[in-house]
Amino acid sequence: MFTAGVTLFSGFGLGTILMPAFALFFPVPLAIAATAVVHFANNIFKFGLMAKQADWRVVTRFGLPAAIAALAGASLLTWFDKLPAVASYTLGGSAYEITVVKAVIGVLIVVFALLELWPLSSACVFAAFVATRRRAVGILRRPFR
Repeated sequence: MFTAGVTLFSGFGLGTILMPAFALFFPVPLAIAATAVVHFANNIFKFGLMAKQADWRVVTRFGLPAAIAALAGASLLTWFDKLPAVASYTLGGSAYEITVVKAVIGVLIVVFALLELWPLSSACVFAAFVATRRRAVGILRRPFR
């Protein structure tokens, strides 16, 4: 409940901290599932606090696509988890594997952490995405000048 209260006002933080912490102790798909359970409980608590003040038109417009995207993301996670390891290495006598799931989640965590540190407008993010798809990376260098 404390976490729900803190994230209610900050708007972020729970998944940013919780998922990597879970990933230290559990396999990445299980860490993501455990984070989802905590998020669900958090959202139920927030719903209890805010339901009377909710604009249900907005809830529907954002909630339904979010639920569909969550199911699509879970399907992708299941598919990625079935792929073979990309690489393996030994460190300190222990063997480790780099899987597609770990690489994708790692990149997403770094990207979202950087966006928290250096917020960009959605137009800039969209333009950067389009530029990389067209192999025109000039727009990506502009913020670093």
